[in-house]
Amino acid sequence: METNIPDIDIDIYAPASLRDPYQNYRVLRDAAPIVRLPKYGLYFMGRFEHVRDALKNWQVFSSAQGVAMNDVMNGAIAGGTLGSDDPTHAYLRSIVGRPLTVGKLGELRQNINSQADALVQRLCGKGSFDAATELAQHLPLSIVSQLVGLPEEGRERMLTWAAANFNSLGPRGLELTETALPVLAEMVQYAKSCTQDRVKPGSWVAQLYEAAARKEINFDQVGALMNDYLGPSLDTTIFATSNCILLFASHPEQWQKIRAAPAKIPNAINEVVRLESPIQGFSRVTTQDYHLEGQVLPAHSRVLVMYGSANRDERHWQDPEKFDIDRKTSDHVGFGHGVHSCLGANLARLEISALLSALAKRVERFEVHDKELVSNNVLRGLAKLNVTAHLASEFQAA
Repeated sequence: METNIPDIDIDIYAPASLRDPYQNYRVLRDAAPIVRLPKYGLYFMGRFEHVRDALKNWQVFSSAQGVAMNDVMNGAIAGGTLGSDDPTHAYLRSIVGRPLTVGKLGELRQNINSQADALVQRLCGKGSFDAATELAQHLPLSIVSQLVGLPEEGRERMLTWAAANFNSLGPRGLELTETALPVLAEMVQYAKSCTQDRVKPGSWVAQLYEAAARKEINFDQVGALMNDYLGPSLDTTIFATSNCILLFASHPEQWQKIRAAPAKIPNAINEVVRLESPIQGFSRVTTQDYHLEGQVLPAHSRVLVMYGSANRDERHWQDPEKFDIDRKTSDHVGFGHGVHSCLGANLARLEISALLSALAKRVERFEVHDKELVSNNVLRGLAKLNVTAHLASEFQAA
């Protein structure tokens, strides 16, 4: 069958590309709507319109065979919310999502705001701090981990496991993938140890066990669904938060807009996630031949649906490399799109908004001293971001 899909010999998983993927994304976008990466036997889709359509069209771009780039992980996540299609996906999502409804999150708002304010006050008192660890990690590790309700023993490994969870999604043979798989096995064993009698009563995981007791799910599904809380609730929020600080430090005029009008914070978060998408992309498998602008993507193809590329596609965004918090960004795909859109996006927005609101009251500008990117097959974010928060005059004597 003539597919008209070109092979492009670009390694998007090479260390240099993971550090700065955007030029490679542009080359791949410009080459054709769909290209093939021969090194990995994967297809690449990176234009905004096509990515958004694919995410919406779950009937053709299926998650039921997993969204990873290797068979081991796809077998592990099959049948969970990440590795299923509707109606199974919708049913499981309705159970996992019960603590994440707008109403339930509203009950957390005051606690999150007060913890964010106390944290920012303490860090601003220090003057200089690591925004990637001391600031960005605090709320996910303190509030979210408590809500999930896991036993204290082993929780110190949560960030390591979350990073491995995403690295394990990469192609086999890569150092990041092969190193992560045994680490992820630790997380699986930990999840198995989180029996009903060991989790916090009333917590999110306890609610999964209660759903199993009502026969809404099987007890052996609890561990897999627990992963929906462990992985996505940590690194993605953490990276979006530290990316906020880096971008506002690099664009002080945008920070002044926030200070003058805090109501811009929700749109600013969207712009940060658009420009530096914490999840760069997942894969899908086509259930039938897919025709697109003269190309034919064969049935049973595994295709990378790249959020990070789509969110910088100049066919959709004007000056896509520019950071502009007044940009209309509500249609970005940084949190996914369609039935598989990020279940925890509203919680992430709540946490990041609380921190930015507290910072906007006190901080005139940020000065970056040192930064370090993480190495991850799927995630993009900062391992280190040493900054000084220069306080507004009314707080300098406090």
